[in-house]
Amino acid sequence: MSDITWTNEQRRLSELIPWERNPRKIEDIEAQRLGKSLSDFGQVQTIAIGPDNSIYDGHQRQLVWSALDKFGPDYVVDVRMSSRLLIEKEREKLVIYLHKGTVADWDWEQLDTFELSDLQDWGFKNYELGIVDDPDDPNELWEGMPEFEQEDLTAYQTIKVRFASEGDREAFAELVGQKITEKTPSIWYPAAEIAHFADKRWITDES
Repeated sequence: MSDITWTNEQRRLSELIPWERNPRKIEDIEAQRLGKSLSDFGQVQTIAIGPDNSIYDGHQRQLVWSALDKFGPDYVVDVRMSSRLLIEKEREKLVIYLHKGTVADWDWEQLDTFELSDLQDWGFKNYELGIVDDPDDPNELWEGMPEFEQEDLTAYQTIKVRFASEGDREAFAELVGQKITEKTPSIWYPAAEIAHFADKRWITDES
């Protein structure tokens, strides 16, 4: 059983101290969503801290909420405080355990400061860490597969694509050069030219 216990406390955002080696980051669109979540629902998840107010989990919430005019650095949040300070290795392990397997953006420069064997033990696959010849690498399944080029664009297929986040959807839209919104039912790729019929009229053989 762990020798660490947790208690519920409250702190101002300005009192919380970020971890310089935090390996997670956030994109602008996700930051906007995080701010809107607080506005719409209030604080749902607590921020995990140590007895010295150092942040274990909740860096992005502290960063985003502190910058919002509606809340700001004096906003009081609920926190979970550990009964003792975590050593550096424990902090590394905790952040990986909490976020590995979620849709997360990792700061790989910071992750490079972690022990490779620890990252492997905590859930990272070798191919995710840039290690070649990993049998679990999904890219290996495509090795030796013939490339497909569809010259006849009159013949088409339907492919369903699901995105893990709004940011992924926008990145894909930029890649294919088309606008994709939540209400877009489908797209053509390459983009199909829109037909215009405003200047046309129907003519029959009897006309």
